Amino acid sequence: MKKREFERQSMNSILDSISQPKEIQNLNLKELIQLAKECRHRIIEVTSQQGGHLASSLGTVEITVALLKNFDFSIDRIVWDVGHQAYPYKILTDRNKHFDSLGKAGGIKKFLSRDESSYDHFGAGHASTSISAALGMAIGRDLQQKKHRVIAIIGDGAMTGGLAFEALNHNGSLDKNVLVIYNDNGISIDPNVGAISKLLTRFASSRFYNRFREETLEFAEKAPFSEQLGLKTTLQKLHDSAKSFFSPPSMLFEQLGWRYFGTVDGHKLPDLLNLIDHVKNLDGPIVIHAITQKGKGYAFAEEDSYKYHGVTPFEPVDGKFIKKEPTGNAKSFSEVFGDKLDELMARDQKLVVLSAAMLSGTGIVKLQPKYPDRVLDVGIAEGHAVTCSAGLAVAGNKPFVAIYSTFLQRALDHIIHDIAIQKLPVCFMIDRAGLVGADGPTHHGLYDLTYLRMIPNMTIMVPRNGAELRGMMEFACNYEKGPLAIRYPKASTAEVDENKSPQLEFGKAYILRKGEDVALFAVGLMVDTAEDVADLLQAKGYSTAVINARFVKPLDEKMIVNFGNKVKLLVSMEENTRHGGFGSGVLETLSENGIRVPTLLIGAPDRFIEQASQEEQRKAANLNAEQIFMRILERIHLPAEKIGNKRTGLQKIHA
Repeated sequence: MKKREFERQSMNSILDSISQPKEIQNLNLKELIQLAKECRHRIIEVTSQQGGHLASSLGTVEITVALLKNFDFSIDRIVWDVGHQAYPYKILTDRNKHFDSLGKAGGIKKFLSRDESSYDHFGAGHASTSISAALGMAIGRDLQQKKHRVIAIIGDGAMTGGLAFEALNHNGSLDKNVLVIYNDNGISIDPNVGAISKLLTRFASSRFYNRFREETLEFAEKAPFSEQLGLKTTLQKLHDSAKSFFSPPSMLFEQLGWRYFGTVDGHKLPDLLNLIDHVKNLDGPIVIHAITQKGKGYAFAEEDSYKYHGVTPFEPVDGKFIKKEPTGNAKSFSEVFGDKLDELMARDQKLVVLSAAMLSGTGIVKLQPKYPDRVLDVGIAEGHAVTCSAGLAVAGNKPFVAIYSTFLQRALDHIIHDIAIQKLPVCFMIDRAGLVGADGPTHHGLYDLTYLRMIPNMTIMVPRNGAELRGMMEFACNYEKGPLAIRYPKASTAEVDENKSPQLEFGKAYILRKGEDVALFAVGLMVDTAEDVADLLQAKGYSTAVINARFVKPLDEKMIVNFGNKVKLLVSMEENTRHGGFGSGVLETLSENGIRVPTLLIGAPDRFIEQASQEEQRKAANLNAEQIFMRILERIHLPAEKIGNKRTGLQKIHA
């Protein structure tokens, strides 16, 4: 298929003719099947140009069409778990015309968002939340004596999360009318792990049961007087009983108080339509177990759903990704982490690394075959990953926990209660710190410095580049006085030779350039930005110091005090919220030492930064070099009395 032919398929389609989701209810089966095909084509078309979450959404096309055929979501309520499987829903709920703007500034969001559409009834970017939210909606519905239906779609590994089972257990006693569609594709981003995942899919794929069912029902169809004797109905009941007895999924859900229906082929629209129509008016908690294939309908994604989970632009005809121009020998921080971890694990048999369904994203998937007993994927269970690492530390191992900043938020209590109080030597490798681009506010890592800095016994380090990351990992491997966190961005780094990085000393910053007028204290990628700002200030005649803080906790108090007593303006710079982060620590140090010096805190503002490119987001947050330079000039030009400074040094600089 040529690309031009691929594009032409979407012309004069049923999809283009739909103006409101309710119109889907008027389509016949043939038209619904065609609609599903066109919806799948649209997802491939747009993600091939803009990037996005491809494989997960291809797997939910028929489920989405069947739900929109049976329910009116201007009245009924729907909650999607792991929002990246909801692209078909976005397309079919009045957003098809604008779907080309996926992931762009001001465009269609990659995840569910209540401020994007009235059809998005609950925002979702993290996993395992759908059943809890749906149950809350059902409780509210009943309190208000309303009659609409509430549906939760959970899948893509989210059933490995404990929150889902807490909600199942709760409604097992409340008995609220909630329909759960369990989209069982056996995959999250990396393959699902754990006994629950295996239990939920084992029987569904049983060749014995499915062959037995098909052959006996076929016999009943052909047998004489079958209809009069009720033979087919009797056999169906026997199958249901066998399923309940032999099927772990049925036993699991029904023991929790939910009526279980399944399994059903999640890509056979007639079967889905019939089953949903059958159960939609039943009372109580209902589960439909749909077996789907991640990447369905696009051969390349079917063959490698991990590779095509979250995609960058690609050629839809051959599936080849459009490579960006190489930038020298640059590597992602995640790759640098994986490479250095490999070296450490080869050297130290006690080192164990844990991740929560993100081995690939954190750069360590290649290590699992090499160290199968020491590279552990716990599933979508961040709290468990942290507490399990505490047990490993108590047992005498050296646990590294590799989790995205945004997901580590979910395990805060475990970090405090199970790690920090006991001063256990667990190393947190915090990927995707700072602004992350098109994934938007649910995935930004803008709060880790704040929520970790408040925890006693915690050490926090932030590398400027890959070389420092490697050096900090070496340091962490030998640190045994308590928990230590290293946070690094979604970015590439050209400098990876740790021998060229200045020697690390616990709690000590490093002066990159000296200055007498302005001191720029920065962490992480903001160190390079500080260098650019310093160049701009130097061109204006301001003697500017640049300090790579490296440690956020403990801070290098001696260096902060030294510059606080010397310069006319002290600036902190971080890609973290301004509140409670690195800059707050600098201010606390100045206050505790009785130093009154004009200060300026540079960090993310007190609002959520919407999706865009990382460069656009930094500009929106006033974090690029030119913006920071202008803010410093503005502060320098303020009269001293307006900023509470008794000295007149600022006027002298300006003069």
